[in-house]
Amino acid sequence: MIADRILGVQRSPFYSIMDLAAKRPDCIYLQLGEPDFVTPEHIREAAKKALDEGHTHYGPDRGLPELRQLIAEKIQREHGVAYKWQDEILVTAGGQSALHVAVMALANPGDEIIIMLPHYPPYVVNAQLAGAKAVFVKLKSEDNFVPNPADIEKAVTDRTKLIMVLTPNNPTGAVYPKETLRALLDIAKRHNIVLISDEVYECLVYDGAQHTSLLSFPDAREHVVQVNSFSKTYAMTGLRVGYLAASADKQAQFLKYHHTANISANVPSQMACVTALKGPQDCVEEMRRAYQERRDLTVKLINDIPGIHCTVPRGSFFVFADIRELGMPSLEFAEYLVRDAGVVLTNGSGFDYEGFVRVSYAAKPENIKEAMRRMKEAVIKLRERKKA
Repeated sequence: MIADRILGVQRSPFYSIMDLAAKRPDCIYLQLGEPDFVTPEHIREAAKKALDEGHTHYGPDRGLPELRQLIAEKIQREHGVAYKWQDEILVTAGGQSALHVAVMALANPGDEIIIMLPHYPPYVVNAQLAGAKAVFVKLKSEDNFVPNPADIEKAVTDRTKLIMVLTPNNPTGAVYPKETLRALLDIAKRHNIVLISDEVYECLVYDGAQHTSLLSFPDAREHVVQVNSFSKTYAMTGLRVGYLAASADKQAQFLKYHHTANISANVPSQMACVTALKGPQDCVEEMRRAYQERRDLTVKLINDIPGIHCTVPRGSFFVFADIRELGMPSLEFAEYLVRDAGVVLTNGSGFDYEGFVRVSYAAKPENIKEAMRRMKEAVIKLRERKKA
């Protein structure tokens, strides 16, 4: 009685870790893919005010006009390219919805979607739901998980419809150089492919790294769809507002799917996003600086654990740590840490990349320190057992 397309989707292996952690009350959670900060006060107040004023009805299906105008202005200001707010910006119920709308509207059954490994798992699920085939290109840890465009082009066939591009990256923290993105766009143009450019971590870059948007290239419009959201930048994950920036012909089709699934994004949340864009941006920089300090702490402590090492990520709020020296599958290692140390990480196999674990540093420094202390103790114990 259930549709084949959903029966073919596997429940995320991450949940087995969470189920295990629920049995231990003292766990420290370093697996979260969201800010641990509370949404800034002026943004929260805007949402409350919207509710108090009775803005509890459907909004325009494309999104509030003022919000779309502000998003278009942001794109112009930051990336130097004009997208018309009237028909090239679509506000969605979170970045996840934006991703789903774009894939479902662009991919036909039998099309191929190139996905780089390690991947953000919903890319694969969306490909499955669209009836498309996920084609994987494994990135190299020795290249700091930055794609080699030549390897991407080798994976292109006459069925290739989309390439997923996520920078700054989840789970690796890699920030793709401008020349890499230029090369990916050239591939898309040569083969008439669309790049879905997932830029939800755009503001979380460190050490002078610069985020380059694929939108910024003057010839990108026909071959790039930007997925973005307010969740990571303003710590607004629960308010569920994202958006798509794309050419008007694509947006006309995206709108059909979005309207059917959501009608419109949450109106009080959209009004809070208006305040986020119009208001002071110091909160964004304060959170970014805090993440950078936590990153430095996490990298230092991870590299002090025998048998585990990592490079310094330049974006997002994740470290992708190499555990291959331990000789244990990542899921088994993650389960071991929960049982023996009360530390919750994300297994690399969940991103189709064995031998690594993802550590989120979107956590208080004292929690990071205690988690790494427990983790080091557990790893030393594990290595001693193997020697015995």
